[in-house]
Amino acid sequence: MTLTEERVEQNDRPPAPHGGMLDWLTTTDHKKVGILYMVTAFGFFMLGGLLAMLIRAELFEPGQQVVSQGGFNQLFTMHGSIMMFLF
Repeated sequence: MTLTEERVEQNDRPPAPHGGMLDWLTTTDHKKVGILYMVTAFGFFMLGGLLAMLIRAELFEPGQQVVSQGGFNQLFTMHGSIMMFLF
């Protein structure tokens, strides 16, 4: 087999998918999986930080109602759960 015939055989294969969202979500490449872990952890860190800011806004001044009492309990629980288990 000559070099030219080998190149023709290689060009007959369909190109490998690259760059799409499905490629990223179904990858087994360890580098991409690591990046996905970091992006997901950062996203949950940002969500937990947003909940923390809402909690701080509620506690900033006595009597100020940013969220209801039940909403505050839910914010507090969600913030703790996200920061402990997802971040």
